[in-house]
Amino acid sequence: MKLMDKKNKKVTLNMTSLIDVLFILIIFFTVSSTFLEQPGIELKLPEAKSSEGHTAQKIIIYVDKDKNVFLNDKLVSINNLIEDVKQMANFRKDKSIVLKADSDVTHGLVIKIMDLLREQGIYKIVVSTKMPSS
Repeated sequence: MKLMDKKNKKVTLNMTSLIDVLFILIIFFTVSSTFLEQPGIELKLPEAKSSEGHTAQKIIIYVDKDKNVFLNDKLVSINNLIEDVKQMANFRKDKSIVLKADSDVTHGLVIKIMDLLREQGIYKIVVSTKMPSS
């Protein structure tokens, strides 16, 4: 009597679909992680060779070329700037502010804003610049 030899079936896994899914996940995470919230305020930041990146801050003060002052995308007057900064709940936690002023803004206005902040005990002021284009 002749017995039938059972051939061992090799289990194969189709790698093409797994690679497709992996590439889609890589593309999704790279695209979604590169979005940064940029304000609609047009600024030409001054250039500095020692410019460094900084972490996202909760409080950002913008000064455009027309001397308009914005606090996190909200137009404010210089007289009400300190009161608006104090009202922000996140301010009490890290006491740091980023100041982004257009390169055409006079030095005196930037110093005036910094002085107002220092009078309130805010000494951690990051002045934002950009690297010079080569």
